[in-house]
Amino acid sequence: MSAHVHIATLPDEELRPAYLIGQLAGLWREQGHRITVGPTARLEADVGMVHIDRTRVSARCVPANPDRRPLLNEFVLDISKRRISTQLLGPDSDYAGPVIIKTDANAFGGPERRALPVWSLRRCRRRWSGDRWWRLVRELPRVGYPVLDNLSRVPGWVWRREDLVVERFLPEREGEEYALRVWLFFGDQEYGARLFSRERVVKVRSITRYEYLDSVPDSLRAFRRRVGMDFGKIDYVMVDGEAILLDANKTPMVSQRPTPSPNLIRLAAGLSAYLEGNR
Repeated sequence: MSAHVHIATLPDEELRPAYLIGQLAGLWREQGHRITVGPTARLEADVGMVHIDRTRVSARCVPANPDRRPLLNEFVLDISKRRISTQLLGPDSDYAGPVIIKTDANAFGGPERRALPVWSLRRCRRRWSGDRWWRLVRELPRVGYPVLDNLSRVPGWVWRREDLVVERFLPEREGEEYALRVWLFFGDQEYGARLFSRERVVKVRSITRYEYLDSVPDSLRAFRRRVGMDFGKIDYVMVDGEAILLDANKTPMVSQRPTPSPNLIRLAAGLSAYLEGNR
């Protein structure tokens, strides 16, 4: 039976094909479901999804849901590092190991920065930042986060910035490579992978190889339940047998392929449980 699925976004926000939900929506359309996208004051569809690509989301952007239909990720309103990280440091922290400077916002703060005026000082400085000049222009490099030997190497201006955080740098290693684990999920469907890179901060552009994972640490499942994430992606590493959460993303992007991957098809099947529960 076909259903109506509404994906709630900001007024000026598009559901780009690179978004995980954008690709899942394509599969749902092929299955005969009606998919609508955009802001709405009230959920009228059989299932709703809050898909707003901002680290912090105002509750005013979440559709009213008086009929209590499934409204996915309606409670995930703040995924900032200051909210979810357990590795935050201050200038006087008793820690002597390597540290990493990150944006408090998700995805290098890209969505928030793109919302600024084109010629804002922040955006102009960002254009000049890089691995060599970021300290001078007082903006993090455009790609990657700086990893420093210890807290004493952190510039003073970083501590005065509310949009930046400093964390312990706890890498997962295998031989000469660094590893990052990702867990993608939609409802009761999921898959995980371990990505390898020779760079300390593992990003898609630097991946040398990958492998799929068979399990997810219970602590991350508990985190997902606590914050109420119905769909999204969690990045983490395993250090001394402990899962260290690095990032939680409620609007993840995935690689686009000519034909849907088995993993994407698996995630799309997660819609069924919400439809069945609403009938």
